[in-house]
Amino acid sequence: ALYEPSRSSMVSMLVTDGESLKKAITMSELAWSLMTSVGSSMGGFAAEYLGISTCFCMDSLSYFVSALFVWRIRGEYNAAVSPSLSSELLGSDNKNNDSNNSNNNDAITATSCIIDDDHNDDTAKSASSFFSLSQFTRMTNEGYQYLSTKPWGPFVFLKFCAALVYGAADVLNVSFSEQSKGNYIDNNTTVDDDANITEGNSQRLGILFGFVGIGCFLGPVIVDRFTDMDRVTSLERACVGSFLLMAIGCYGLSYSSSSVDEHGDHRNFLWVCAFTSVRSAGSSVVWVQSSLILQKFSDASMLGRVVSVDYALATLGEAFSAMCGGLLQDDAGLSAEEVSFWMAAVAFGIFVVWVVYLDVV
Repeated sequence: ALYEPSRSSMVSMLVTDGESLKKAITMSELAWSLMTSVGSSMGGFAAEYLGISTCFCMDSLSYFVSALFVWRIRGEYNAAVSPSLSSELLGSDNKNNDSNNSNNNDAITATSCIIDDDHNDDTAKSASSFFSLSQFTRMTNEGYQYLSTKPWGPFVFLKFCAALVYGAADVLNVSFSEQSKGNYIDNNTTVDDDANITEGNSQRLGILFGFVGIGCFLGPVIVDRFTDMDRVTSLERACVGSFLLMAIGCYGLSYSSSSVDEHGDHRNFLWVCAFTSVRSAGSSVVWVQSSLILQKFSDASMLGRVVSVDYALATLGEAFSAMCGGLLQDDAGLSAEEVSFWMAAVAFGIFVVWVVYLDVV
């Protein structure tokens, strides 16, 4: 909650050129995808052979190593607001009626700079006031007003809509990894049978998350060739198209139970992995392209609040989707395939809504 908005906001302060910013954000997403693909696969095998406790120790150690790298970063990077933006950020009533002029005025103007010793007193005062409740309330209200007055404000809901679909994926991945030949023969399994069924679950779960990383890696790389920071419509279309890709991936997962051999002995696990990659590719594309849209139009001094709202909505959508996925399986008695079908329906519905919205606006 603290790290991601801060990290995302700092990117635009380090990279100001539009195309370079696009590459920087894409590289950041590719790094995450590589981490997911390699780390999750390693985690699955480590949990299988080393145990859960060892995995938690390794996970804690990785955070310390990450903190060490962050600590090694030198310099303080502050937004340098252009004069044209100052009146707007200070609460001026002057508004631009033309949306294109508004978009141009919202262009990011940022620079990386080291704070001089002469400004230490001002920095200390700013830091002390930052943590006051009144300052927090004022900044929150400013962020809300800023988004509500911008024509691109609704784009903060793109990640939220995507999270409504991919949020249940982690729950379903566990279900898919636990399914094996015993599930398709009968439910009257013995203790020994159950042990055989659950053997290798951690490995399969790690492999599934590995394919999530592969999809997240390939999606932005392929779409990058068809988008341009100077053509906002290309970014918008990439976001909308990603929902259709997520719908296809979830729909494929809904038919995974039919992918068994002629004896009905086992699930075609490759089918599950393939459509998991398709679904994750869609979620990765909307994540990257929506970030580019917000980074492009949001002023640097407001970007932290914009990104915080963006991430907060995404987290809320993910939590809601995961809860619904668990309830549909536990209380409604739906299988992982049936939940995947409803996820596909939700993704397609969101696709239609955004197509209509962009066509009207």
